[in-house]
Amino acid sequence: MVPTPDHADSLAGSRQVEIYGESWSDRLSRLLRGYRISQARLGVVIGLSAPMISQLMTGHRVKISNPAVYGRIVGLEESMADERVQAGDPMRIGEILADVAISHPVLTTRNLPAGATAHPAPVDPGIDPAAPAIEALAAAAEPGVLLELAAAAKSMGASALVDLLIRAGNHAGRAEANTQ
Repeated sequence: MVPTPDHADSLAGSRQVEIYGESWSDRLSRLLRGYRISQARLGVVIGLSAPMISQLMTGHRVKISNPAVYGRIVGLEESMADERVQAGDPMRIGEILADVAISHPVLTTRNLPAGATAHPAPVDPGIDPAAPAIEALAAAAEPGVLLELAAAAKSMGASALVDLLIRAGNHAGRAEANTQ
């Protein structure tokens, strides 16, 4: 008997539950609702294309092979417990999304001694891990808007976001100057 597409999707969903504890459809839908974002935006944050997210949600794909992508998903899931995220605070949501987008999480199943921490792999000093976020922000808003957002973030104590927005504002300003 040849399995139908619906049957194959059902098997893939069952396999997802077997591997991850629940389906990607449930997990990713919860993130989309919780952070009030599109599949495309979620893809940018976690490092997957929107079509790949769709394939995971429909069961056409079972696994995520990149541990950093999986780690970003887990980070977003954990951050959903934040009261400001649950209340829909756009500044807090933006801060978390920006932090997760530039993160390099390392997940492990090994037990560490009490007080020990797992350290991420060193980042190549010639590569700025924030560059994709800075370029995306610079393309999305005018320099003045980005600097206004940085001021608002500073008043809320979001120092990592302040730095990111200032750098994006400077980047957008240079790009604007080059086109004139």
